[in-house]
Amino acid sequence: MIRLIEGSAFDICNARCSYDASKLVYRAKTGKKTVNLLKILISTRCRYDCSYCPNPWRRGIEATPEQIAELFRAMKEKGLVEGAFISSSMSSDSHEVMERILKCGELIREFHKGYLHLKIVPGADRDHIKRAVELASRVSINIETTSESRLGELSSVKNLKTDILKRERWIADEVEKARRNGLRRGHTTQVIVGLGESDAEIVRVMNEHYEKFGVSRFYLSPFRPVSGTPLESERAERRERVARLYAADALMRLYGYDLKLINLALEDGFIRRDPKMAIAEALMDRGFELGELGEIKEPIFLPGIGLKSARLIEKGYSLIQLKKMGISLKRTAAYMKGQTRLQEFF
Repeated sequence: MIRLIEGSAFDICNARCSYDASKLVYRAKTGKKTVNLLKILISTRCRYDCSYCPNPWRRGIEATPEQIAELFRAMKEKGLVEGAFISSSMSSDSHEVMERILKCGELIREFHKGYLHLKIVPGADRDHIKRAVELASRVSINIETTSESRLGELSSVKNLKTDILKRERWIADEVEKARRNGLRRGHTTQVIVGLGESDAEIVRVMNEHYEKFGVSRFYLSPFRPVSGTPLESERAERRERVARLYAADALMRLYGYDLKLINLALEDGFIRRDPKMAIAEALMDRGFELGELGEIKEPIFLPGIGLKSARLIEKGYSLIQLKKMGISLKRTAAYMKGQTRLQEFF
C-alpha cells in the first residue's frame, strides 16, 4: 500500500500539499485549515507511455477497491485522515479503470460523508463521469500540458482534444447539473510546468479553463525528472517559476484580472518577477493612475493591497486607518502618485 500512496504524489491535491511519510497522509492546507487525506492509486501498472511519469517504466502493483476502502476506514477511525483522493494508472482500458475508481468511491461513501476526490481518466465514458460527480466532492482530469502537439510529444497514446478536453466538457456539464440540484461539487485540472512551454501558454490555457470549463482550481506541478523515464536527464523546473504562475493564477481567480492584464506581466513570454508589481508598473507607464494623494482610484491593482484591504478602501477607509489596523503598506506607498517607484532605486 505504501507504494500506491507514494505513487500518487504526482497528482496535486492542493497548491500547498505535502506528504507526511511517517503517517502516510497528504496534508492539504486551505487557508488556516489543514486537511489530512489518504491519497492513493488503485494501480501503478500502466499501459501508457507518458515520458514524464514513472509508472509506465516500472513494474507496477495494485490493490482492490475493497482493500483501499478498508484502509481508508481504518485510518479514519484512528483520526489520521478526514478525506480521500482516489486515482489510478491506466492498468487496462479506461472503462475498466473507471469502474474500479467508482467502486472504491461507492464503498467509501457507505461510511464516509466528508471530502472525496475521484480522478477521471482520459477516455472515460460519460456515464462514469456522471456517477463520479454524484459520488465525489470533487473530480479532476489532468490536461498535463498546454497543447495537443506538446502532449503528442510526451505520449503516443493520449489525445488532448478527444481523450481529455471532450471529457472535461462533460465534467463541467455534470458539475453544473449537480450544483443546480443543490450539491456542492467542483472540478480541477493540472499542468506540468517545465516541459518546454512558455508562461504565456500556461496563462492562456489557465484563463480558458476558468472561463470555458469553470474549473475550481488550475493546479501547477513542477516537472521533476524521474530515474528510468525518457526524461530522466532533463532539468527540474524551478519552484520560483511555479510560484509566480500561482501568483498570476490568484490574480485571475480571486482578483478578477483578465488575460490582457496578465499578459502585461510577460517579458518574452515569461513572468520574471512578481506579476502584480509588473502589471501595476505597466499600467502606470501607460498613464493609468492607480492612486493619488488622499484617494486610491483602483485599489485592487495596487501592489501590497490584498482583497481585504481593497474592500476596506472601497468602503471609504484611508491608508492611515489601514495602517492603524496593522496592515503593512510599505509596497503600496511606492505606487502612489508623487512617490518614487521601487524600480527607480536600482
